[in-house]
Amino acid sequence: MKKLKKAVVPALLSVSVLGLTACGNGDEGKTLITSKAGDVTTTHVIDQIGKEEIAKNAFQILLNDILKDKYGKKVDEQKIKDDVDAEIKKYGGKEQFEALLQQQSPGMTADKYKESRLTEAYQKQLMNDTVKVSDDEVKDSVKKASHILIKVKSSSDPSGLSDAKAKEKAQSILEQLKKDPDQFASLAKKESGDTGTKEKGGELGYVAKGDTVPEFEKALFKLKEGEMSGLVKSDYGYHIIKAEKQDDFAKQKEALKEKIRQTKVQEKPELMIDAYKKLLKDYNVDYKDEDLKKIIEEKILNTTASQQ
Repeated sequence: MKKLKKAVVPALLSVSVLGLTACGNGDEGKTLITSKAGDVTTTHVIDQIGKEEIAKNAFQILLNDILKDKYGKKVDEQKIKDDVDAEIKKYGGKEQFEALLQQQSPGMTADKYKESRLTEAYQKQLMNDTVKVSDDEVKDSVKKASHILIKVKSSSDPSGLSDAKAKEKAQSILEQLKKDPDQFASLAKKESGDTGTKEKGGELGYVAKGDTVPEFEKALFKLKEGEMSGLVKSDYGYHIIKAEKQDDFAKQKEALKEKIRQTKVQEKPELMIDAYKKLLKDYNVDYKDEDLKKIIEEKILNTTASQQ
């Protein structure tokens, strides 16, 4: 039901071409293989892979090095490695774990996965420095909620009811809840069409502004803790929404701040693009290849291009 969003950051790319751009030796490049039919040089390989892919790899390697230098002391590298080792053990060992990784990302190994987790941690530190979120902003931007959804049949989801029948059923449930609000969780388990929350009594957890469809958000953020909405119509069907007590807010606060940062970056990707540009300036980055510089500036450090 929720429209989950991700921050716009450069994807972790393969480093299989590491060294290709650095090992060129003249216009022909360094010879890698010789044969009677002809030689294979680094220039041939680069042309085959494409300069844009080389630029993306080069930029990611550069960015990783800078982030590690800047935030290495703030990230518990050993804990991350220990967490990955625990994951490997959970999935039955390194061989089984890497088989799962291969399904999701061909070429990924356990060691590369550990490096990607470290990179994520460094990027998180950069995002924390770049996108500031105060305690008051968190309080204003999230609500803990549960809901019951009676789905309306649509072309994308034929399992729902007709609009009239869905509304009638939702109204009947609402009348029961007005008489006994404590039935909310049990009725959600019995009647809700949201399979993702049904078994949890309709619990959505903390919902941030921008997470859900506008109709749902507008109704939720009008409610005080413990209050319940009337029928709320959205493209999914008819919702009955309850604002839950935020008794674990202090414990969840940092995770909620991260969620809000992600939403902000999704809405304004230039926040992180500008942060990357500042990092490159602070670290005196000097491009030795004009084509590579042009691709990075136009394809990676460009807000419009990064969203395509």
